[in-house]
Amino acid sequence: MERQMKRNITLVYILTALNYSWFWIAIWVLFYLRFTDYAGIGLLESVMITTSFLGEIPTGAIGDLLGKKKTLIIAFFLCAMGNLTMGFAPSFGILAMGVALTTFGGTFESGTIQAFVYDSLASIKEQEKYEKILGNLSSVRMTALGVVSIIGGYLYAISPGLPFIVLSVFQMSAVFVSFFLHEPLVDTEVFSLQNYLRQTKQGFQQLFKTHEVKMQNMFIIALTMITLISGQILIDTQLVAQGWNARELGIITAIMFILSAGFGQMTPWVSKKFGQWNGFILTAGVIAITMILVPVVGILLGTFLIVTRQGIAEIFGNSALVMINKTTESKYRATTLSTYTMLSNIPYVLTAYFLGYLMDVWSVHGVTAILGILLFTISAVAFTQKGHNSL
Repeated sequence: MERQMKRNITLVYILTALNYSWFWIAIWVLFYLRFTDYAGIGLLESVMITTSFLGEIPTGAIGDLLGKKKTLIIAFFLCAMGNLTMGFAPSFGILAMGVALTTFGGTFESGTIQAFVYDSLASIKEQEKYEKILGNLSSVRMTALGVVSIIGGYLYAISPGLPFIVLSVFQMSAVFVSFFLHEPLVDTEVFSLQNYLRQTKQGFQQLFKTHEVKMQNMFIIALTMITLISGQILIDTQLVAQGWNARELGIITAIMFILSAGFGQMTPWVSKKFGQWNGFILTAGVIAITMILVPVVGILLGTFLIVTRQGIAEIFGNSALVMINKTTESKYRATTLSTYTMLSNIPYVLTAYFLGYLMDVWSVHGVTAILGILLFTISAVAFTQKGHNSL
């Protein structure tokens, strides 16, 4: 059992590298602009985030009931098909279909892989390693993104759809690797409609089951709502707005993600140094400051701040997952994490097109600064909630 669970962790590292070999990461804005303008990008983001919003809870419950191994196999297959569709897309409509399919696959993976890791560790009573493993996963993800972003810039120069096609091959490889995972022995239930509905309900209840947990998670969700928008669209559109071309974006993005790999390893240190709650709030505040300052500094310093924001966001996201996992029962873990993701996506679902429109008629940097001020304000309020350190 112990050997199988430890092998699970190794395989998850491999799966993370394959799934996050996003060769398009540096050029996706340029690729989308071949089909539309920033308002159209906002519309595509609306398709993506609406699909994510509608799929998060159901797929999280399926992960808990059907089994996390089977759920991950489904996830990687759907993502591969979606990226293949995007790579060969002849029109805006087909591109939107590819975005929806890729995102739907992502909802099966979202929360499931983190829950799978936690359950694997819990099966051998090594939950205390979870925070460190999350940091390692962040580093693997960021390193993969950094390496392939440079390659993606050159693939884009050969053929704009090629980065998406190559990614689909990597994700099909992840499907094959997933068959070697071993399902952890946790308290699960047989899949049925009744159990599915009960599981979905429990996903919400786990987030808000006591006053202390409710207050903690309400602030986590509120802050994640804004940092999610930053990570989903603002960082990449700001880099494009800085005037960098495809190859330069590839190099900058590579540097950004490789540095982020190092930042991800700092999650346990930040928690130990400042306390879990205060460290989490500190990272949110730093993210906010970078969002506010980019419009008023030069291109080089502004790019540096954008790169730094991506790294700090890794610590922020890892810290949020650790706090939520600590207050969640194993049999509801994937559902609860998916619920957290879904709730955090709500503002982006409602405003993605509007944000794209504002970027067209006003500026990318101006929109980012306003959201940065809002994030800083919420962080300041959350910082006063000293009682959360006890959770």
